[in-house]
Amino acid sequence: MTATKKALKIIIILILAIVWMVYIYKLSGMNSNNSNGKSTDIISIFIEDTLEITNNYGITSSHPNEQKIEKASKLINAPMRKVIHATVYFVLAFFIMILMNIIFDHKKYFWSVLIALILCIIFAGTDEYHQTFVAGRTGQILDVIIDTTGGIVGILFYSTYQIVYKLGYKKALNEKVEI
Repeated sequence: MTATKKALKIIIILILAIVWMVYIYKLSGMNSNNSNGKSTDIISIFIEDTLEITNNYGITSSHPNEQKIEKASKLINAPMRKVIHATVYFVLAFFIMILMNIIFDHKKYFWSVLIALILCIIFAGTDEYHQTFVAGRTGQILDVIIDTTGGIVGILFYSTYQIVYKLGYKKALNEKVEI
Protein backbone atom coordinates (compact mmCIF):
# COMPACT_ATOMS: atom_id res chain seq x y z
CA MET A 1 0.00 0.00 0.00
CA THR A 2 1.39 3.38 -0.96
CA ALA A 3 1.87 6.09 1.63
CA THR A 4 -0.83 8.28 0.08
CA LYS A 5 -3.33 5.43 -0.06
CA LYS A 6 -2.58 4.58 3.58
CA ALA A 7 -2.91 8.25 4.61
CA LEU A 8 -6.24 8.52 2.76
CA LYS A 9 -7.57 5.39 4.51
CA ILE A 10 -6.45 6.76 7.88
CA ILE A 11 -8.16 10.10 7.23
CA ILE A 12 -11.42 8.47 6.10
CA ILE A 13 -11.62 6.06 9.06
CA LEU A 14 -10.57 8.81 11.49
CA ILE A 15 -13.34 11.06 10.15
CA LEU A 16 -15.87 8.22 10.50
CA ALA A 17 -14.75 7.56 14.09
CA ILE A 18 -14.94 11.27 15.00
CA VAL A 19 -18.38 11.65 13.39
CA TRP A 20 -19.52 8.59 15.35
CA MET A 21 -18.16 10.08 18.59
CA VAL A 22 -19.99 13.36 17.90
CA TYR A 23 -23.15 11.33 17.27
CA ILE A 24 -22.72 9.58 20.64
CA TYR A 25 -22.24 12.94 22.40
CA LYS A 26 -25.29 14.34 20.60
CA LEU A 27 -27.42 11.43 21.82
CA SER A 28 -26.04 11.91 25.34
CA GLY A 29 -26.81 15.62 25.19
CA MET A 30 -30.56 15.04 24.87
CA ASN A 31 -32.45 15.80 28.06
CA SER A 32 -34.14 12.84 29.74
CA ASN A 33 -37.65 13.67 28.50
CA ASN A 34 -36.55 13.90 24.86
CA SER A 35 -34.30 10.86 25.10
CA ASN A 36 -36.85 8.61 26.84
CA GLY A 37 -39.68 9.92 24.69
CA LYS A 38 -37.88 9.26 21.42
CA SER A 39 -36.76 5.76 22.39
CA THR A 40 -40.25 4.87 23.68
CA ASP A 41 -41.81 6.20 20.45
CA ILE A 42 -39.39 4.16 18.33
CA ILE A 43 -40.16 1.02 20.35
CA SER A 44 -43.92 1.64 19.97
CA ILE A 45 -43.55 1.96 16.20
CA PHE A 46 -41.47 -1.23 16.14
CA ILE A 47 -44.10 -3.13 18.15
CA GLU A 48 -46.93 -1.86 15.96
CA ASP A 49 -45.08 -2.68 12.72
CA THR A 50 -44.03 -6.12 13.98
CA LEU A 51 -47.59 -6.96 14.99
CA GLU A 52 -48.92 -5.76 11.64
CA ILE A 53 -46.44 -7.94 9.75
CA THR A 54 -46.99 -11.03 11.91
CA ASN A 55 -50.76 -10.56 11.79
CA ASN A 56 -50.67 -10.25 7.99
CA TYR A 57 -48.73 -13.52 7.68
CA GLY A 58 -50.99 -15.33 10.13
CA ILE A 59 -48.22 -15.79 12.69
CA THR A 60 -50.13 -13.83 15.31
CA SER A 61 -53.63 -12.48 15.72
CA SER A 62 -52.99 -9.70 18.20
CA HIS A 63 -54.52 -6.24 18.12
CA PRO A 64 -53.58 -4.49 21.39
CA ASN A 65 -54.92 -1.04 22.14
CA GLU A 66 -52.71 2.05 22.46
CA GLN A 67 -52.44 1.71 26.24
CA LYS A 68 -51.06 -1.84 26.00
CA ILE A 69 -48.55 -0.82 23.33
CA GLU A 70 -47.49 2.17 25.45
CA LYS A 71 -47.10 -0.05 28.53
CA ALA A 72 -45.03 -2.59 26.57
CA SER A 73 -42.88 0.20 25.12
CA LYS A 74 -42.15 1.62 28.57
CA LEU A 75 -41.31 -1.85 29.86
CA ILE A 76 -38.87 -2.54 27.02
CA ASN A 77 -37.38 0.98 27.01
CA ALA A 78 -34.82 0.64 29.83
CA PRO A 79 -33.18 -2.62 28.69
CA MET A 80 -33.27 -1.49 25.06
CA ARG A 81 -31.44 1.72 25.97
CA LYS A 82 -28.67 -0.35 27.57
CA VAL A 83 -28.42 -2.48 24.42
CA ILE A 84 -28.11 0.73 22.39
CA HIS A 85 -25.37 1.95 24.77
CA ALA A 86 -23.38 -1.20 24.08
CA THR A 87 -24.10 -1.10 20.35
CA VAL A 88 -22.80 2.42 19.75
CA TYR A 89 -19.55 1.52 21.52
CA PHE A 90 -19.36 -1.74 19.53
CA VAL A 91 -19.30 0.41 16.38
CA LEU A 92 -16.81 2.87 17.88
CA ALA A 93 -14.41 0.06 18.86
CA PHE A 94 -14.77 -1.43 15.39
CA PHE A 95 -13.76 1.90 13.79
CA ILE A 96 -10.82 2.27 16.18
CA MET A 97 -9.62 -1.28 15.46
CA ILE A 98 -9.73 -0.61 11.72
CA LEU A 99 -7.81 2.64 12.25
CA MET A 100 -5.16 1.04 14.47
CA ASN A 101 -4.64 -1.85 12.09
CA ILE A 102 -4.12 0.55 9.19
CA ILE A 103 -1.70 2.65 11.22
CA PHE A 104 0.24 -0.42 12.42
CA ASP A 105 -0.05 -2.29 9.07
CA HIS A 106 -1.78 -5.18 10.88
CA LYS A 107 1.46 -5.94 12.75
CA LYS A 108 0.85 -4.80 16.32
CA TYR A 109 -2.38 -6.54 17.23
CA PHE A 110 -1.91 -6.27 21.02
CA TRP A 111 -1.36 -2.50 20.76
CA SER A 112 -4.38 -2.11 18.48
CA VAL A 113 -6.58 -3.91 21.01
CA LEU A 114 -5.13 -2.02 23.97
CA ILE A 115 -5.51 1.40 22.32
CA ALA A 116 -9.07 0.63 21.17
CA LEU A 117 -10.03 -0.57 24.64
CA ILE A 118 -8.47 2.41 26.43
CA LEU A 119 -10.08 4.90 24.02
CA CYS A 120 -13.50 3.28 24.49
CA ILE A 121 -13.16 3.38 28.29
CA ILE A 122 -12.00 7.02 28.28
CA PHE A 123 -14.70 8.10 25.85
CA ALA A 124 -17.40 6.22 27.81
CA GLY A 125 -16.23 7.91 31.01
CA THR A 126 -16.17 11.39 29.49
CA ASP A 127 -19.56 10.75 27.86
CA GLU A 128 -21.09 9.82 31.21
CA TYR A 129 -19.46 12.86 32.81
CA HIS A 130 -20.92 14.97 29.99
CA GLN A 131 -24.38 13.62 30.87
CA THR A 132 -24.12 15.04 34.39
CA PHE A 133 -24.52 18.49 32.81
CA VAL A 134 -27.67 17.54 30.87
CA ALA A 135 -31.11 18.16 32.38
CA GLY A 136 -32.57 15.00 33.88
CA ARG A 137 -29.56 12.84 32.97
CA THR A 138 -26.97 11.31 35.24
CA GLY A 139 -23.56 9.82 34.70
CA GLN A 140 -23.48 6.20 35.79
CA ILE A 141 -20.57 3.82 36.26
CA LEU A 142 -22.87 0.99 35.11
CA ASP A 143 -23.24 2.74 31.74
CA VAL A 144 -19.45 3.03 31.43
CA ILE A 145 -19.24 -0.72 32.08
CA ILE A 146 -21.99 -1.42 29.51
CA ASP A 147 -20.30 0.88 26.97
CA THR A 148 -16.94 -0.79 27.59
CA THR A 149 -18.52 -4.22 27.22
CA GLY A 150 -19.94 -3.14 23.86
CA GLY A 151 -16.46 -1.94 22.91
CA ILE A 152 -14.93 -5.28 23.94
CA VAL A 153 -17.49 -7.16 21.86
CA GLY A 154 -16.67 -4.87 18.91
CA ILE A 155 -12.96 -5.60 19.36
CA LEU A 156 -13.65 -9.34 19.57
CA PHE A 157 -15.89 -9.22 16.51
CA TYR A 158 -13.24 -7.39 14.50
CA SER A 159 -10.54 -9.73 15.81
CA THR A 160 -12.58 -12.78 14.87
CA TYR A 161 -12.99 -11.39 11.37
CA GLN A 162 -9.24 -10.75 11.14
CA ILE A 163 -8.26 -14.18 12.43
CA VAL A 164 -10.86 -16.36 10.75
CA TYR A 165 -11.43 -14.60 7.46
CA LYS A 166 -8.22 -12.78 6.66
CA LEU A 167 -5.72 -15.35 7.95
CA GLY A 168 -7.85 -18.32 6.90
CA TYR A 169 -8.30 -16.86 3.42
CA LYS A 170 -4.56 -16.16 3.07
CA LYS A 171 -3.72 -19.65 4.30
CA ALA A 172 -6.15 -21.18 1.82
CA LEU A 173 -4.56 -19.19 -1.01
CA ASN A 174 -1.09 -20.44 -0.08
CA GLU A 175 -2.11 -24.11 0.11
CA LYS A 176 -2.13 -26.18 -3.04
CA VAL A 177 -5.34 -27.98 -3.70
CA GLU A 178 -4.93 -31.40 -5.27
CA ILE A 179 -7.71 -32.88 -7.35
